[in-house]
Amino acid sequence: MLIRWNDFGVSSAVRARSRIDNSIFENTQFPYNIATESSNEPLKILQINLARAKAATNQLQETASTIKPDVILVQEQYINNNGIPGIPQTWKTFSSSNQKAAILIPSPRLKPALLATKVNMVTLKIQTSSFPITIISAYSSPAQDVHTTLQEIQEIISSLPEEKIIIVADLNGHNTLWGYRSNDNRGKDILDFILPNNLNIINKPDAPPTFQRNSSVGWPDLTLCSQSLIDSSIKWEVLEEISLSDHRYIETTIASTVANQFYKR
Repeated sequence: MLIRWNDFGVSSAVRARSRIDNSIFENTQFPYNIATESSNEPLKILQINLARAKAATNQLQETASTIKPDVILVQEQYINNNGIPGIPQTWKTFSSSNQKAAILIPSPRLKPALLATKVNMVTLKIQTSSFPITIISAYSSPAQDVHTTLQEIQEIISSLPEEKIIIVADLNGHNTLWGYRSNDNRGKDILDFILPNNLNIINKPDAPPTFQRNSSVGWPDLTLCSQSLIDSSIKWEVLEEISLSDHRYIETTIASTVANQFYKR
């Protein structure tokens, strides 16, 4: 079930609008002439926090060969020599500048456009046969001020009004709306970011934990979407596949066919 803005009795979106940072479009000088070939498969997104574990990062390739996602969004990936070892060289890889969030594109038919790389997040645009979609991967550690990451995300979504956006983030905030039994201050701050931006929580409050370490469980891994994606059929599921991380895989499927689209001037 999607949790919508109107579920909270808010009559209109209070959208924070900052000046557009033209630098985020330095790699995407729209509009483009576009050539398209599409498949009938929905857009499949896989997400996971890899817990900085080499074994979990190596396991990702095997899991991807089974699930066959179009896009993989990760946090706390294992890094060695400024790269992600164990990832096939054919995969396109885009990381935040602190290398704690990344977007991986296993499919050679997808031609992503990099929109922005910031300290705690990275964002791409990809094209489906129905519409373009902006995808954000972000991370905020429990020791970090969550507002720093939220501000980076805010700068992107404020610059892209009315666009279709998916945000995948491990923000380490507790809120009953995404599975926790109680709220903490970080969870309240995250919700205070979600509501005025008219974002929707795709997580299911009754889903199994996305994090488990010994007897400790949690639901820190969020999947959010813009209001403009509400009319799309979205399926969200915590998977049973072995991850070799203390987090579990999450699969989000959006019923829009993926296009092999080439951006040309």
